[in-house]
Amino acid sequence: MKKQLEEWSFCTNSSDNINNSNKIEEESNSSIVVVDKEKEEGLKEESLNIKDKIFETSFDCGTSCGSCYLSKNIINSLLQRIEKLEETNINNKENCQNIEGQFAENAVKTKNFEKIIQQKDVKINLLEIKKQMTDMKADHYEHLVEIQNEIKQIKTENEANIKIMKQKNKEKYQQLETENKNKIENLEKIIEEKEVKINSISEDIKQCMNKLEVDNDQKIILFQKEITNKLEQQDKENCQSLELKIQKIEEENNDKITNLEKIIEQKDEKINLLEGEVKKAEETINALNKKIDNLTEEQEHLFNVIIKKPKYTQIKNKWKYFDNIRKCCEDNCVNTKTPTGKCKNGNGFIEIINNTDIKYNKCIEEGIRKILSAAFLSYSAECCFSIKNINLGENKRAHFDAEIRLNKPKNKCNFASLFYYYEIKIKKEGPEYSAFGFRNTKEYILLENNGYICYESPSNTAEISFQIPSFSWKDGDVFGCGLVFPPTKMLEKNSYVFFTQNGNQIGKAILLNEESDDYYELYLSLYSHSIEANFGNDLEAKPYCFDISKHLFAEEFYN
Repeated sequence: MKKQLEEWSFCTNSSDNINNSNKIEEESNSSIVVVDKEKEEGLKEESLNIKDKIFETSFDCGTSCGSCYLSKNIINSLLQRIEKLEETNINNKENCQNIEGQFAENAVKTKNFEKIIQQKDVKINLLEIKKQMTDMKADHYEHLVEIQNEIKQIKTENEANIKIMKQKNKEKYQQLETENKNKIENLEKIIEEKEVKINSISEDIKQCMNKLEVDNDQKIILFQKEITNKLEQQDKENCQSLELKIQKIEEENNDKITNLEKIIEQKDEKINLLEGEVKKAEETINALNKKIDNLTEEQEHLFNVIIKKPKYTQIKNKWKYFDNIRKCCEDNCVNTKTPTGKCKNGNGFIEIINNTDIKYNKCIEEGIRKILSAAFLSYSAECCFSIKNINLGENKRAHFDAEIRLNKPKNKCNFASLFYYYEIKIKKEGPEYSAFGFRNTKEYILLENNGYICYESPSNTAEISFQIPSFSWKDGDVFGCGLVFPPTKMLEKNSYVFFTQNGNQIGKAILLNEESDDYYELYLSLYSHSIEANFGNDLEAKPYCFDISKHLFAEEFYN
């Protein structure tokens, strides 16, 4: 009987040890989120050792009593419970791995958001550089300095926000670490307390087994139920706590993500505002540059007014328009649309060779006319009929104008003078007539090849002519004609025309009537003369004979 009781107590002690080991294992499973892998492996080894001990005790008993049979059943049920606990342990591991994966994903997201913030900072830096470039162009405008200060302030705010975010993340990470450490320490204390309780319970069980042999099975069953209930409650609590922690972590991460997205949106808005301000600054700088250019032009014009020197205005021009009053023939075969070729009726007339050169094509000479008339008297009637039908023609005078008109200055031309000039080289094709100058619908000013300047205006009832003293010219001479509009502020000055020959001014200037049209055209009248014009289209390649830079406002006038 004594042996049986010892065996029974040994078996019960082993079952108690198993239950206590199960309790420890369940408590370790509840803290599996925080405990590291080395402790988990230690718990595995302990559970295996407990199993081995159970098997050793169960087979070393060597008796066939009913109590041992009951203890074996209890041991089997405990082994099944251990297997279930191992399965729950595996599930908890999987949950921990999932949580770690979520942590890793959140870390990647935070890194991506930090990269985006860095990119935005780079873009802000680029905008700052662009802003500095605009400030270098117009450093005398204070509002650009204010924009630069705003950019610096935005940069400092962004750096401060990033530092605050990093500091908060570090503090939260440290807080989680301290919480986990405290939980581990609490769990270790609980385990120690439970071990103490288990030892006390085992001693109580020994005493009760010595006193109560019959009620032992019932007490063991009740104790087993209590342990299983406690373990189930602890499992439920642990699962609930894990779910709550996961929800909190997800909420914190979602809040972080939303905050980062808001920060990025704010930065995008600031970048757009900065880009708009930069565009406005560039527009203002361009406008100011235009004003500066206008002011410099006005300064040049004022300087020219002070030194009594008109500013030359270059206009690229060409001969274009025929005057239909003077036609080559009744058919008007040489005209503005067909400026090249000869008159079909044999008349002498001009032909435009290119934009500047005009050739006069003469008709058949008068001597040939006499020879033909003699032949007409000596030959037969049929020959005379054919000779008579030959169209000999006559030389015709041609009038024509250049393409671009020269407009009078408007009210905006307060300090600017306008100075137009062109030159022609005359070649004789016969002893006839040529004249050149300016005209409009109400007046004209011409220099004729006989040395007379002709002027007709609305105020004059007839043409006025002025003779240039000791005037003469030969083939190849270069004549020039200038038109000067003084500034509108100079009320004492009137518009005038002057003429040059081979680079020197000839005669006096002619004052123009202010009541005339608002424009003037370059005008030619040719009769058996060809010309080559120079409109100043390329003064470097083909300069004027007259030095236009030395021309001062005229002081002597014919009228």
